[in-house]
Amino acid sequence: MESIYLFNIQIFWYLLAAAFLLPKIPFIGKFFNIINTLIHEFGHALFALIFDGQVLKIQIFADTSGTTLSKGNSRFANILVSLAGYTFSSLTAFFCFYLLAAGYHNAIIIGLSILFLFMLLFWIRNIYGILWVIIFLIINTLLLFYFKNETYLQIAAVFYSLMILLESFWSPWVLLFLSIKDSQHAGDATNLQNFTHLPAVVWALFFVAFSCWMSFLTCKLLLQTFFCITL
Repeated sequence: MESIYLFNIQIFWYLLAAAFLLPKIPFIGKFFNIINTLIHEFGHALFALIFDGQVLKIQIFADTSGTTLSKGNSRFANILVSLAGYTFSSLTAFFCFYLLAAGYHNAIIIGLSILFLFMLLFWIRNIYGILWVIIFLIINTLLLFYFKNETYLQIAAVFYSLMILLESFWSPWVLLFLSIKDSQHAGDATNLQNFTHLPAVVWALFFVAFSCWMSFLTCKLLLQTFFCITL
């Protein structure tokens, strides 16, 4: 855990500001949000496979949206697959900070790279998604094998983790807004509405509540890791 202090703690605040502000920059900012999008879509794909379904393809788009086309064997399986995206993102954010607290920052970079490469080989089939993963893999390969600088690796790991945390927290709120505005075009909440006949806004509120709870737990871990504060 001591290794997390290789760089000055002020850098954490710079990274937090970057993770918050970069997505607001046109064109360039959306590139970084795709990290969370891919994790979200993998959550769908993983649960489809767990329940003996089939993942046909994943598409990732420049507006940070994504789709996972899968076949489920039952309504129950389809419900769990639809639930998996937002919840998996929140759990991944917590797990990333758990790895940081344990001093395994390289595991975050390597793990994300392997995960996205796996998705590229088996499921991602649109041009933007393919190009994004290739660029991400090139960046991480340079960090791991060319620069070989522990501080750079820690900065990258913390930045990726913060991006996942912020986006996993914010995206369910966007979904809640969409479910109120137009329940027929609210992504996973609409799918769950169709499967269960419960209003999309109910499912969006569930995702918001879950992300708030997991974000709270993640922030507790974050404070302990970087500031030695225990809540």
